[in-house]
Amino acid sequence: MYTFIVMVILLLLGVLAYYLFLKEKSLKLEKVEKGICPECGRDSIEIRRAKSGGCSGTTNVIYYCTLCGYEEEFNIESSCGSGGCGI
Repeated sequence: MYTFIVMVILLLLGVLAYYLFLKEKSLKLEKVEKGICPECGRDSIEIRRAKSGGCSGTTNVIYYCTLCGYEEEFNIESSCGSGGCGI
């Protein structure tokens, strides 16, 4: 019985950690799309590489800060129905 309770608690903690990770990643993406670096807070973000998986897939975009060196990859959903196959 105790094993089951411990497993349920660990599962809930894992789900909570994943939710918080996705929330933080989303906040970073919002800043990066505005051109603001989430680390140093300056307007210095550039797209280093954008690689598309096709019209119905996701686009892998690597954003880079020219001042502090921050670099992160985001997978952004893209489709041709939204006005184009690019970012």
